[in-house]
Amino acid sequence: MERSKLIPKLAENIVFHDFSQNQFFIHQKDYDHRIKISIDTYNLIKKIDGKKTLEQIKEEINEDISIDFLYKILYENLGKYGIIKSNLIEIKAKEKPSYLKLSFIVIPSRFISRITPFLKFLFYTNVIRFFIPLCLLIITSTLITSYDDILKQSFEKSNWIMFFSLGFLSVTFHELGHVTATEFFGAKQDGIGGGFYLFSPVYFADVTDIWKLKPKQRIIVNLAGIYFELIICTLYIIIGLLFQAKLLIILATVIFLRTLFNLNPFLRSDGYWILTDTIGIANLYKVSNNMLFTLLKSLFKKNIDFIYNLRNIFLSLYASVNYLLLIIFVGYVVVFNSNSVIYFPVNFFNFIKSTINGTEFSIMDLTEFIIPLLFYYLFFSLIKNLIIRMRKQSTVPNNAS
Repeated sequence: MERSKLIPKLAENIVFHDFSQNQFFIHQKDYDHRIKISIDTYNLIKKIDGKKTLEQIKEEINEDISIDFLYKILYENLGKYGIIKSNLIEIKAKEKPSYLKLSFIVIPSRFISRITPFLKFLFYTNVIRFFIPLCLLIITSTLITSYDDILKQSFEKSNWIMFFSLGFLSVTFHELGHVTATEFFGAKQDGIGGGFYLFSPVYFADVTDIWKLKPKQRIIVNLAGIYFELIICTLYIIIGLLFQAKLLIILATVIFLRTLFNLNPFLRSDGYWILTDTIGIANLYKVSNNMLFTLLKSLFKKNIDFIYNLRNIFLSLYASVNYLLLIIFVGYVVVFNSNSVIYFPVNFFNFIKSTINGTEFSIMDLTEFIIPLLFYYLFFSLIKNLIIRMRKQSTVPNNAS
């Protein structure tokens, strides 16, 4: 059948939600796909009634577009997510985030839903206004008075087991904050999972359904993990002071510093998602990189236009700062800290060996491995991306324009 005679039909179990002023997202409930679309694509979809052909839809739009273009949008771009019913396209399986490695669900949503009703009161406005200033006051005062002890205090192996166990509890509580806030605002949570990010084991909350919430509510969900960690850090400090447990006090301040690091908008942590929802731009990394490259190309090629508005300038600046930080980090490692990278395998092996033998070590000792780990992560990510690009280029036909 000619493409112009095809009659597109929408799948039954799909829901549209506002995402920002000019964007929507579609939730395909049968396959649990959620994709962002522009207002133009939204208006196009709204013209599908299961009776009109592509040719008729093209005439209604009254734009200089081709049937092939409409087919690509509807049957290829949307069809693979099950939004357009078609036997011509294979439905794409739901994928896990590419930045998370070896991810899996640890705590299923049905179990979490039994806990969250007892924690939802923490998101009442008056409760938030009480807890946040109180927690910040207690934690910061403790951090200021105990900073040297935090870095230099050495622990035996048994203490480190307790340290990491309580740290794991705080991370779990962090993710519990995200899912509790999600349910508080009426969205669906799909459990708490685990995986690896930047060579480090991480927890993550599957709260993809918050796309249907208002931007302010999404930001609160993103901040909820930090909010819950402030609470548990405060509890650790209070218990530590009452029972003279120095380990708990040090752990609380370390967790707090890590929580502040989570506000970094240049890593895929809470700060990144907060910024994404604040400015209303999904896939911020990809969009900002494309905008920066468009700006650079426009400076050297006359046939490429760059629109100088506040949004595009901000995205270009964000990508530029991201690359600048990467260059500064690599330069620092190469010039001032190259030995930590070169001898990292040996140093890490000796560290593990001495730990097993019962040698005490401090937080400061652990920080020595942060820089080489980040360097190797960036190095292998670069190699992987180059290999992927080379494979894509090798699949392009020689006569392709």
